[in-house]
Amino acid sequence: MTPDNGDAYSEEETARRRDAAIRRALNTPPMPLKSMVGKGKREASASKNRVKKSRRTKPKAP
Repeated sequence: MTPDNGDAYSEEETARRRDAAIRRALNTPPMPLKSMVGKGKREASASKNRVKKSRRTKPKAP
């Protein structure tokens, strides 16, 4: 940071921060869309109100 202006970065610091941000963005693995589907608030509240269907129980092994 330059001493005359406290909120400005030097050219080198700006370039270093920019390069680091780009490097982080490129190294982050992509999140598949399939895992994001159904994660919204509306879907979460709908799943709480969903009535569970009764299932046939499996017979116990002898």
